[in-house]
Amino acid sequence: MNPQPAPQFTLGATALYAQLASLLRSQILSGEWPFGEEIPSLQELVDLYGLGRVTVRQSVQILVDEGLLSSQRGRRTFVTYAPNDPQEPLAGKPLFTSVASSLHQSPHYGVALLSQSRVDKLPPARWQVGREEGPYICTRKLDQIDGVPYGLSVVHVAEDLHERFPKGAEQTEKLVQLVRQHANSVKIAQERLTVMPMDFEAAAALGYPMASPAARAERVLCDASERVIYFAVTIYRGDRFGLDRDLSEFFRDEMPAGCNT
Repeated sequence: MNPQPAPQFTLGATALYAQLASLLRSQILSGEWPFGEEIPSLQELVDLYGLGRVTVRQSVQILVDEGLLSSQRGRRTFVTYAPNDPQEPLAGKPLFTSVASSLHQSPHYGVALLSQSRVDKLPPARWQVGREEGPYICTRKLDQIDGVPYGLSVVHVAEDLHERFPKGAEQTEKLVQLVRQHANSVKIAQERLTVMPMDFEAAAALGYPMASPAARAERVLCDASERVIYFAVTIYRGDRFGLDRDLSEFFRDEMPAGCNT
């Protein structure tokens, strides 16, 4: 184990112990600190990062509570996180390797509905694509594979479109697939992906460490009149989402004719 040079911690909205916990967590999840390996002692971490003993102890305890570390009085602390543990379904295997693949429905897909309500408007901070015209049916749900949640979604579907769905279909099918099947037309279909720290609500729902990397997908579908008929925000576990892109065409277009280098 070769610790990296100490980063610069700053006083601010995020407590110092949370900053250090995030750093140590990334070393564990990335495999830099593998399963079963002892981490530096409390005093070594104090010396390495220049933080107080209480701060370091709080950071380590967070990771113990998350199940990433094991710590017992009088013994060294070691890593208990194993990304390839066969007891953990889908461990270390991203569910999606492209943006489009996240929209397809696997035979192992399942959904746990958390709540459903009728609302007049879309979230005020939404991506400003298309024309808002309610009411909408707002569905909060957990997307799952083989019973293991990988994404927390909040989906708004135009009420008149939602009424076309077969009764109870949203309990077995992805809402985006139902929209695809029952919408008269889709003129605009846009998606924006960002990276963010996992917040408390999503971490609790997905069984994933708070402040760990997460993917946030915001999707908007509009009909022929550019009315928003589907708006969804999904938070994906960082270890369940990947993105592959083929850039070959870009380089073929840019390469001067006859160039062999």
